[in-house]
Amino acid sequence: MAEPIVIIDDDQLIRRILAHAFTEKGWAVTTAGSAETGLELIRSQRPKVLVLDIFLPGKWSGLELLRLLKTDHNLKKIMVVMMTAGDAGRYLEPCREAGAEFIIPKPFSPKAFVHQVENLLKQKENKP
Repeated sequence: MAEPIVIIDDDQLIRRILAHAFTEKGWAVTTAGSAETGLELIRSQRPKVLVLDIFLPGKWSGLELLRLLKTDHNLKKIMVVMMTAGDAGRYLEPCREAGAEFIIPKPFSPKAFVHQVENLLKQKENKP
């Protein structure tokens, strides 16, 4: 059975590229263009992984959505990978403090992105 993943980014091209890369590796991908729509998907699908852009239009930024998820008992165990077109170093500490596993700067290689996520997932699953 394919592992569920939700990708939230306001850039449709990024969503399509990542969705294609994860689908090729057997993931069940769902995407959203805003934090509000993404939160509905997260609540209904309970993904194993969430890929979340830091900068999103609307009610919440990606960082605010991350903080919200980590306060929800049913959602806080989801592995969250942040991404940004901004200075990733500047956002590394706030993202980690909020509960993200890691942050990937844009632009990125879609295959390398998927590989990083899968490796991190394996590491987490092998920890006692």
